[in-house]
Amino acid sequence: MSAGTPTRPIDHRQAALRPTLAVAMFALLLLAYAVNAMDRMVFPVLLPEVRQEHGFGLQAAGLQATVFALGMGLAGLPAGQLQRRYSRRSLIVFGTLVFSVATAMTTLSFGFVDMLVWRVLSGVGEALQLAAILTVASAAFPARRGVAIGAVNVAFASGALIGPALGSVLLKEYDTWRAPMIAFGIIGVVLGLAVLCVVSPRLTEATAADGPHPQTGGAASILSRTPLTLAAVTALFGLVDFAFIGLYASYLRENLSFSPGTAGFVVGLSGLAAFASPLGGYIVDRVSARVLLPLLNLAVAACGCALFLGPDTRVWQGGFSFLFGLFASSGMYVAAAGYLIKSVSSDLASRAAGLFVTCIYVAAGFAGLLFSALVDATGWTTAGLVQIVALSILGAALATTITPHDFSRPVTAQER
Repeated sequence: MSAGTPTRPIDHRQAALRPTLAVAMFALLLLAYAVNAMDRMVFPVLLPEVRQEHGFGLQAAGLQATVFALGMGLAGLPAGQLQRRYSRRSLIVFGTLVFSVATAMTTLSFGFVDMLVWRVLSGVGEALQLAAILTVASAAFPARRGVAIGAVNVAFASGALIGPALGSVLLKEYDTWRAPMIAFGIIGVVLGLAVLCVVSPRLTEATAADGPHPQTGGAASILSRTPLTLAAVTALFGLVDFAFIGLYASYLRENLSFSPGTAGFVVGLSGLAAFASPLGGYIVDRVSARVLLPLLNLAVAACGCALFLGPDTRVWQGGFSFLFGLFASSGMYVAAAGYLIKSVSSDLASRAAGLFVTCIYVAAGFAGLLFSALVDATGWTTAGLVQIVALSILGAALATTITPHDFSRPVTAQER
């Protein structure tokens, strides 16, 4: 990764990319991001084989599956800061190569400790990549910032669907858990190099302060009240969403006696809802954070009540699992990222993107532990009402304190 010149404004009158070319290059960035989703979602599928070979207990194996979140959380803020020294394209390529090589190197692990290191490094690489891609989405498409961020979430959802399916095929074909990991590592390296060769700095290094849709306003410091309030709302959402992602399937199987296949189908419906993320982004671009964030949080809370207090039928659980994914993945995730980046001036967008990654993934690293402790102490229903419902209501309350005029906005004709 070369240092060179930090991100600088682009003269769009002379160097602007054609919209179709810009979208095509952005699509390549999203494809590279989809590959790390493939790795993240396939590893839990391979855990039985990994446990059998290495003799890991259930808790040790579970830590291996989720420890990437710790790497992402710790690297989020540094990833935002690095964008002020290195080009975003360099960070996307470097991050892609880091998580791809770490994925492949996992297959060479001798035991628990060195495998844990590779899994943490994969999260570090993903943080570098994701923070830079979120900044590019915000800066290159300022008039449709929410839609672009929603597209990033769709890329992850696509990888999350393809990864386990393709990984299972490779596992069956080669009869080793190493085959999918090596294959995904190679694909990631190829795509990282493709980004380096194909994607223009005119896309990745553009700033929202220039071009056909310049922005003005926003906080002058990441430590201002509005960004910090949004950071707290994001962290609360991370505790809610990753508790659901990590343990809702166990709730279905252990408390409602669903079969593994039925539980997998019900949980999968929540992931399917992530494909509506661009629609969520479209709404984010047009609705005040003070209005939309409380509504989304309350909708997530209502879905939590329905899931943990409602009947144990497949139709009920499947329907509200889909709605939970719709309001959480396509709504809150996109809104939290979009509003946090929008809450600061355009030159601080990279730091806001890094702050988002840190807040949501540090929370993710503790979400499962907190939820399982609540289950042990109070049972599934009370745990769901405390961590998923109550924390969502707290997030809604915090969001009502946001001041709408604190956000960046398009420059008017009179101001140009």
